[in-house]
Amino acid sequence: MKNLNEKAIREAAYYIWKNNGCPAGTSQQDWNLAIQQLSSNKSSSLLNNASSLLKTTSSAKKSSSKTSASKIAAPKKTSAKTAAKTTAKKSK
Repeated sequence: MKNLNEKAIREAAYYIWKNNGCPAGTSQQDWNLAIQQLSSNKSSSLLNNASSLLKTTSSAKKSSSKTSASKIAAPKKTSAKTAAKTTAKKSK
């Protein structure tokens, strides 16, 4: 078995917990599964890809909500003179 550091196990257990819908009381099970997954090379690279994908997705959601709110324009106001001229032309 590889020498795994606690930070890597903690991060892997967090993503396992997050992907399972954040259930309560599964910390030991998530921790053991993280150790098991990190022990194999294939799962380790998959976990790195999943964590970077999760980070990218959350930052994209934050930036898209900011830009969409700034793109909304206020409705243009018509002046009373413009409205009066239009009405006067129609009645002639």
